[in-house]
Parts: sequence; structure tokens; C-alpha cells
Amino acid sequence: MTHFLHNTRQMALFLAGLGTSLGGLYTLFPQWAVENLNQLTYHSSDTIFIQHWGFMVLMVGCSFFIAMVRSTWIQPLFCIALIEKLFFISLVLSNANQSFVDGFWLSMVMDSIICAYIAVYLWFCRTTSDLTS
Repeated sequence: MTHFLHNTRQMALFLAGLGTSLGGLYTLFPQWAVENLNQLTYHSSDTIFIQHWGFMVLMVGCSFFIAMVRSTWIQPLFCIALIEKLFFISLVLSNANQSFVDGFWLSMVMDSIICAYIAVYLWFCRTTSDLTS
């Protein structure tokens, strides 16, 4: 399994970086992203929060790309991303009966797949040399 994880690590980092970086759309185009990606009514009073959240998600996504060339980033990034993404998943699931969650299911599925990969990677590659080689 460790061999499989090392062989798929670069692709996993790239796909996680790409999917997560798409959150940057909330920073650049907050109204478009809220209305089209989340199917929610845009309220201009929420712009600062939406853009801030989008930028934080963009930075996590960019960190996945950096980890592709800096293997020492993988373990800390995976730990931080796992916490962040599990919290997002828990928010979506805990509000599943609310209509405003409808636009977040696809992001939650993507984050669930990323979390599963990260958890398996961290479990099977527990030694420092396995995580950074």
C-alpha cells in the first residue's frame, strides 16, 4: 500500500490542489461564485467574509502545489488540510436538512475523497522518512 501511495502522491497533490484552489473563485468573483456554485442569493454585506474564505481555501490549494516540489511540506500540509476539510464536511453534514447546503454537496464529496486519501497516506506512511521520500 505504501508503494501505491508513493506512486500516486504527485497526482493526488495536483488534483487536491486544483480542486481546492477553485475556492479562489470566491475571492475573485464572489457574487458569481455564490449564485452559480452554491445556488444561493448573494448579499453584498457578506462579501468580505466570502472573499476571505475563498482566499484561505485558495492558499491551502496552492500549498498542495508547493508540496509537489517540497516533500517536507507534505506531512504538515496533510495534517492541516485534514482538519480543515473534516470541519467543512462536518458543517455540511450537520446542516444537511437546510436548503442553503444544496450548493455545497459537490465540494463536500471532493473534500471527503481528499480526506480519505490523506488519512490512508498518513496511516501507512507513519515514519518521517516514508512521508518525505
